[in-house]
Amino acid sequence: MIKGNDSVGENAPNAPVSVGAENSSSPAAEKGSLSFLDKLLLDSDEFINDNDFSKLEAERLEHLVDQVDDFGVEMVSRVVTLSDDAGMPVITFRYFLIATLLSLFAAFLGQIYYFKPQGLSISAFFLIIFSFFFGKLLAAILPKGILNPGAFNKKEHALIVITATTASIAPLASELIAAMELFYDTQLPAWLGFLIVLSSQFVGYGFAGFFREILVFPKETFYPTVLAQVSVYENLHNGDGLSKKMARYFFIVAGCVFCYEWLPQYMAPTLIGISIVCLSTKSLKSTVVTMLFGGSNAYEGLGLFSFCFDWNTLSGFTPMLLPWSTIVNLSIGVAVGIIALPLIWFNNVWNAQSYPFLGLGIYSPGGETYNQTAVLDSSNNVNFTAVEEVGLPGLTGSYIFYLVMSNMAITAGFTHIMLYHGKDVFTGIKNTFAKKGSSTNMDPYYLVMRKYKEVSVSVYIGLFILFAAIGLFVTVYSGSGLDWYLFILAIALSGALVLVDGFITATTGLGVLAGQLVQMIGGFIKPGAPVANMYFTLFGSNSCYQAVYMLTDLKTGQYMKLPPRATFFAQMYGAFIGAVTSYFVTTSIVSNNFDVLLSLYGNTQWNGGGVQNYNSNAITWGGFAQQMYGPGAPYSLVLYSFVIGFFIPIPAFVLHKYFPKVGFNLVNLAILAEFCGMMCTGIASLYFGTILIGCFTQFYMRRYHPNVFNKYQYITSAAFDAGNQWCALFVALIVGGAVGTAIPFPKWALNPDTTYGIYFSDYCYNAANDIGN
Repeated sequence: MIKGNDSVGENAPNAPVSVGAENSSSPAAEKGSLSFLDKLLLDSDEFINDNDFSKLEAERLEHLVDQVDDFGVEMVSRVVTLSDDAGMPVITFRYFLIATLLSLFAAFLGQIYYFKPQGLSISAFFLIIFSFFFGKLLAAILPKGILNPGAFNKKEHALIVITATTASIAPLASELIAAMELFYDTQLPAWLGFLIVLSSQFVGYGFAGFFREILVFPKETFYPTVLAQVSVYENLHNGDGLSKKMARYFFIVAGCVFCYEWLPQYMAPTLIGISIVCLSTKSLKSTVVTMLFGGSNAYEGLGLFSFCFDWNTLSGFTPMLLPWSTIVNLSIGVAVGIIALPLIWFNNVWNAQSYPFLGLGIYSPGGETYNQTAVLDSSNNVNFTAVEEVGLPGLTGSYIFYLVMSNMAITAGFTHIMLYHGKDVFTGIKNTFAKKGSSTNMDPYYLVMRKYKEVSVSVYIGLFILFAAIGLFVTVYSGSGLDWYLFILAIALSGALVLVDGFITATTGLGVLAGQLVQMIGGFIKPGAPVANMYFTLFGSNSCYQAVYMLTDLKTGQYMKLPPRATFFAQMYGAFIGAVTSYFVTTSIVSNNFDVLLSLYGNTQWNGGGVQNYNSNAITWGGFAQQMYGPGAPYSLVLYSFVIGFFIPIPAFVLHKYFPKVGFNLVNLAILAEFCGMMCTGIASLYFGTILIGCFTQFYMRRYHPNVFNKYQYITSAAFDAGNQWCALFVALIVGGAVGTAIPFPKWALNPDTTYGIYFSDYCYNAANDIGN
């Protein structure tokens, strides 16, 4: 049992700023104060006695060094407490009420904005703040008793947010359902569509159970982006003076960011990327200058020395949460990309000059947008006779480089894991099937959770088998054209990718993008079949992503001392609400806005760009994989890069063995390769800004002002994200056209006319708008 924690926890001189000591007297006493549901979550045989807890707390305190390590693992000891109050009610009436309402709200909003011209996402920090005040209100107004067991606590709070965030993730299956109705004249029956959504997600949740001993329980898999949320929970709910001060600091910073973000998000979009070079060479009207230094618009340029003052853009990579090792690899990758992409363009590699410098579209041999409908037969398979007349589609040189680097990143990630963490992986596999109490995992944060009953591996296996069987049934029954053995291959591929994507996410804060690789493999093994490729990609990549989402939530549960069975239930409950909501929202929007979603630009209320791009990728990869990427094909390096990636981490590993003090172990080729290619996507000022913030916080502040860094880093990042997300919601709802008519801000110096003007918002030259050029 955990008690007497004040002597080693809260009052210790080096205790983390967000520690809250919760004391109880005995297992029986703790269980006696709980509801029937909460009692089912405890295992009284596994309570840790006072002496063992003191040893674990002493071990935690040993890691409270002034300067956190380059990988960021030691930051966990400063943010996460070992103290726990098992008597806190978790599954309560308040939980069900708030979690259900927020899940419906988040799932509805998340899905509806997939079909909106305005972008809007519901972040965890939005849900944290909203649910905090909602929970406090219910605790104040509900009658005491079964409806109101007392103060709204941090465990209830965290479980509510896990449920709502799970529901808010728009499933890839909804895109498939929309594409089938819009482009293939196939309206799936409601029961079949719902089972497709549900099975593609729950197969991933089944995978998550296999990887807990590898990707959740060990100390090394610490999920850096989760620590900011934990810091907020602790400081909002702890009653001591320091936590009240930090909570006040959080709300002040969030409020300031909320007010400021109206500038870049609405009134002054030039702040998204300020290019000193473009401003100083404006009169030259140089496309080369734009290519290298433009960075405020998507696909504008590489954003070299473009300064971003918009947290909505910068938060894409959570720069304050990434460890120094990740910042180093990201920076090297960006530098290589800035050098490689112009070389590809100016040397006309892959016929790059026939297409735009940056872009992810597909083009005809003459450089126009590729006419996909001209090469499909009545069954929506590729007509290769028509292809001979129209020609194969072409891709930008930057996109080919992106595909090459992304493929390398995935296989390099596998090799990196095996070289540096292979022993941990095999130990985790052994522990997965070990008998109760025989696990060799000695991480203190895992040991203090053994008082709670775990979800057994057999439950996850049953979940996986059930929904894999359902997925196979709906794939065959729907007439997808995907053979049963290819479905099994997709599932197996997804499981392998969980290890790579999950481990990279857990240790660096960034994942790898597996969707393109899965689509390419599907295109090779089932050529000329776009619909079959959609299904292969759905179960080969979406199941992987869902597993990683669940693993992240399980780690949050471990940090917050949530009973694992409660976390598991919250994820299942949220996923079910999200699946039902997303399916009915998708089918309703598609049925009522069919023609609008098929049009190129949509209207002010609805836009089908997302599902159009999804269908285009299926046709490109599912229809032309062998002709475009196979041996001897124009882009065959994309295929070979998958093999090359297995070998590129080996030199750094060997150098680290011979020169262990140099820091070659900081090199992670998965992250480095990923960011080499990513320069062709999105708003480029994001990358330069992320590097600057990362160097300032993770290098300068961490090394030279460690006390300030340790105390304020994560709570500040959380406040920035919360303020930004609330501002984004208000901008979208009030002036962005999400509700009613959009209200554009008047044009001025920091809000130039980019629709008809010859300059982008950062005053880099836009040749496409210069009619007289």
